Amino acid sequence: MIKRRCKTFGCANLHNNKSGYCNACTQKHASDYTDTRESSNDRGYNYKWRVFSQNYLKEHPKCTICGAPATVTDHKDTPAAIMLDLYGRFDLDPTHYQALCTSCNTRKAKEDQQKVEQYFTKKENGYPRGEGQKNASEATTAPVRAVNTHGTFYKGVPADGEKE
Repeated sequence: MIKRRCKTFGCANLHNNKSGYCNACTQKHASDYTDTRESSNDRGYNYKWRVFSQNYLKEHPKCTICGAPATVTDHKDTPAAIMLDLYGRFDLDPTHYQALCTSCNTRKAKEDQQKVEQYFTKKENGYPRGEGQKNASEATTAPVRAVNTHGTFYKGVPADGEKE
């Protein structure tokens, strides 16, 4: 079998592995990846998620960005890490997801990483939702009256000069 050069930038080792990496680089990359990354189940991608994702991709076979065949169910609005931190699980409502191809998902993941870093930075500084906490005024209570809205009574705030 012909020996080839390792695909790692700057590595001059020769190998005959199918992966394209020499044994030393393969071990290095594997240890870098497994030391820091939790299992998919620990990251919220459990059996219910996998079933939901498979069904979603059957219903939405094309990437919403480029139109290529979709391979990934992506969190459209809220990145996965933030959703897990806020709710402790993924909301399996199809309106919160989009079908993407692998390359579009990778591109979007880089953008989402900035959102995640900003969210957790704000959370560490004491702003759990990150918006309006700094300049928020003290909560006030106003007298409440019942309001008839289409036959249903709701509590509402009385207008100026109006009695309860």
